[in-house]
Amino acid sequence: MPIVGLIMFFCIIPALLIMFFQMYPKNWREKQLVFGVKNRPEFKEDRTAQIVDKISEKQRKRALIVIIATVAVGVLLFLLKGVAPQVTSWTVLVFLSIIAVMIPYSLGNSEMKSLKRSLGIASSASVTYTDLSNAGAVHALSPVSMLLPVAVGFVAVIVALLADLKVFTIPSFEMAGTFLLTTMMAVFWLTSVIITIFAFVMDNTRNEVISADSAINANYNRAKKKNFADTFVLMNWINTVYIVCVLAVFAFDPSDMLFIIVLAAYMLLLFVGVALFVARERRLQAAYQKEMTLTEDDDDYWFAGMFYYNPSDKRLNVEKRAGVGGTINMAHPAGKVITGILALTLIFVVLVLVWVGMLEVTPLKLKYDDGRVVCHQLRDDYVIDVKDIESAEYGENLKNLKLYRISGVGSNTELKGNFSVNGENGCKVFLWTENEAYIKIVTKTKTYYVNGATKEETAAVYSELEKALK
Repeated sequence: MPIVGLIMFFCIIPALLIMFFQMYPKNWREKQLVFGVKNRPEFKEDRTAQIVDKISEKQRKRALIVIIATVAVGVLLFLLKGVAPQVTSWTVLVFLSIIAVMIPYSLGNSEMKSLKRSLGIASSASVTYTDLSNAGAVHALSPVSMLLPVAVGFVAVIVALLADLKVFTIPSFEMAGTFLLTTMMAVFWLTSVIITIFAFVMDNTRNEVISADSAINANYNRAKKKNFADTFVLMNWINTVYIVCVLAVFAFDPSDMLFIIVLAAYMLLLFVGVALFVARERRLQAAYQKEMTLTEDDDDYWFAGMFYYNPSDKRLNVEKRAGVGGTINMAHPAGKVITGILALTLIFVVLVLVWVGMLEVTPLKLKYDDGRVVCHQLRDDYVIDVKDIESAEYGENLKNLKLYRISGVGSNTELKGNFSVNGENGCKVFLWTENEAYIKIVTKTKTYYVNGATKEETAAVYSELEKALK
């Protein structure tokens, strides 16, 4: 069974289940929200409660069908061969399944708003409760606890950088000088920085007012923010431990299997952390359910119960209604910018997936044309002029090359981009892995390793190249 598929499967299914139990609770009467609409005493009256029961059960079944369908499609994806097809297909499945599992929630939100109107409940979005005794005074995050794992992770990144700069030598670290390890670790370290920023933002959100008793408000907000703070600290340490483990793997035992095991453990710990957060959040809501006597009615500012747009609200960050954590106020000037960036990012990801899929099914083509060696796949990736070539060498066993990808494509069928080859950094690679033959071309400025889809095609180009170089 493909490792990539297993990792993706054990990531998306737990994530969907967490979303399911958060967004579609079986007993809606005990919740503060029903499909993103404030739960009210009127909803719990006999006849109305029966209507809400039907809405809840119907949308819950629809969401469950989405999860079952995702599991079924995921099992079928195990039949795919090749890393690129698996990653592309699983990424598409992740996007579609997350969107699909939110559709019943959106439909439920629409039905609850219609029910609210039919009961003659007028919105009072202009009413805002503020507890002046505790305004901005309740915090739970310790700056030291958040910054310490970030500092440890930064030290690990510096160690990787010094190894890449060859300030000191690690015998088994063959990729030294490629900066691949440094880049990868820096990306995860930046994730810790983002987690830290988000933690401080959540700790400084406006305190929620649930009661006329200031002590109840303070205790509720303190417990809620402590749950967030503890989770963010845990996530930061998990991320930092992963960074250190990756450094250790590459330094002492750079095997693919060990790296996959470390990655799988990292993903598992993240999901355990989220599950603990959700469990504590549910216990907190249950404990304070009877104390929630004051609720702001801002349902009309929540589209589909998930997206907040309130021009009169000066906050950028607000607590989510669907799931846990925070979301942005899309009416805020910064919120509009963030929304635009997220939309462009999504479009970019879709385009990249389409491009990667096309690359996977399009073989490499190598040809000699008018004094030039042309490497083509969907476009001319490399065009090497014969007059710039200093030497050319034909090889018949691609497996003898030690290839480490710095940037570009690295799949079961093709290797393309910037690679370290046999200890030489900055080589340009254009190789179809199903063809063992290749040509090493050395120019005045670069070294190329290229071939075509077949041995015959590669040999023919080398023959032409030999003639031209004589």
